Amino acid sequence: MRNLFSILLMTFALTVVGQDTLKSDFVISLDSIYRTKYGKYIGLKYPDFVVNLPDKSSFSNKNVANKVVFINFWFSKCVPCIGEIEGLNKMFKFLKDKSDFIFVSFTFDSDDLIKSSIEKYNIQYKVVHLEKTEFARMNFGHPNPTNIILDKNGIIKYFSVGGTDKIYQDEIIMKIYYPKILSLL
Repeated sequence: MRNLFSILLMTFALTVVGQDTLKSDFVISLDSIYRTKYGKYIGLKYPDFVVNLPDKSSFSNKNVANKVVFINFWFSKCVPCIGEIEGLNKMFKFLKDKSDFIFVSFTFDSDDLIKSSIEKYNIQYKVVHLEKTEFARMNFGHPNPTNIILDKNGIIKYFSVGGTDKIYQDEIIMKIYYPKILSLL
């Protein structure tokens, strides 16, 4: 009986390790796909922008000068966008106290929908409303979610579009985005 239990335990352990390896291989292949498909943006200066905020202040390139910036584009009806919120919250938690880092999330959702999404999904990071035309300009007309990492000079260092299921989204965020951000800080 003890031998049977040992065999079952070893089989379970190998299966779990094997799944982690498959998951990591999948994440690595996604990273390669992103670099191939969206590599044309790497090295470009991010376009100038000025966003008027509800409190009558503004947010612009000047706010992000000399900072590493993670930009997330999403909207509330986008299932992959919602699927990455938990992972983005986790990454934000690790980076929020770094003075040379900014995390901003843009959406074309209304201010009321933004407020309800922040509450519903426990969004921890700053969410800013953009008009649809400005949203499309700033994410280069790509679908959502779109995630962009800028270095301290405003140069695009990483660009990804689209999502997967929630399990892979968390892996992508913590094994691709987070290390890339840390390498730029």
